[in-house]
Amino acid sequence: MYFSYRVSFNKIFAKFGSDYKKPNAITVIDCHNYQRIVWEQEVGDLLYVGRSTKKKLMKYGIYTIGQLAQTSLDFLVLQFGKMGAVLWRFANGLDDSPVKRFDQNYNGNERLIKSIGNSITTPRDLKNREDVKLIVYMLTESVAMRLRESGCFCQTVAIHVRNKELKSFTRQTKTEKPTDLTNEIAELAMRLFDQSYDFSSDIRSLGVRAADLLPDTVPIQLDVFGHEEERVRLARLDDTVDGLRKRFGNLSVRRAVTLGDSMSGLDPKKDHIIHPIGYF
Repeated sequence: MYFSYRVSFNKIFAKFGSDYKKPNAITVIDCHNYQRIVWEQEVGDLLYVGRSTKKKLMKYGIYTIGQLAQTSLDFLVLQFGKMGAVLWRFANGLDDSPVKRFDQNYNGNERLIKSIGNSITTPRDLKNREDVKLIVYMLTESVAMRLRESGCFCQTVAIHVRNKELKSFTRQTKTEKPTDLTNEIAELAMRLFDQSYDFSSDIRSLGVRAADLLPDTVPIQLDVFGHEEERVRLARLDDTVDGLRKRFGNLSVRRAVTLGDSMSGLDPKKDHIIHPIGYF
């Protein structure tokens, strides 16, 4: 049996410690030793330093977390915007965002959930709408399944897009009615993208988020024009696919839109990361 315990004075270094000297290790990172333990490691080991950010940091001679911590905050903000300030704070151990309290009385869930989302930095840049559609549906499959597992409907769908120049934006829209349907969430996400992006630059990362959550026990106004039969059909289809994936794995059932590409083997639900809430 393997184990890895991590103890630290903030969540960022606790996350770092979970990947440090494992398996079979206990790591304690405190205010006195974090520079010796954390600062010596590669800058890519810090949360939120992905492939493209690491490459850009290295271009400026920043190879370790310690070098990032000692870089001018103004310089990082100039190069990376708000994320530059976040990375500087993380590297210096200044994360003070609170740990969420558990609430067993909320909708039968273990804790109060305000939104459910998945984002991914893709293995290759996305160059056209078909590339984006593939990733959006992969992310939405994960988001919608986690909604259903949590017993929630969403009333808002949001996307986050970042291109290879590291310029990013977020867009969101209200749903017509509370939903946990994969198709409805994905179609709204694609509509937001089509309205907001012209492919002046290839895309490096995408995110899909469901927000304004409600318990799935709330009554919903039926559609008098007969569209409810289609929504019931989609709900049954989602439930069937959920069952197959729980039994045989998340990649056991896939939509045709996600096949035939080198990225088709991505599994956002398995690999999703819970990010700290204090900065975003």
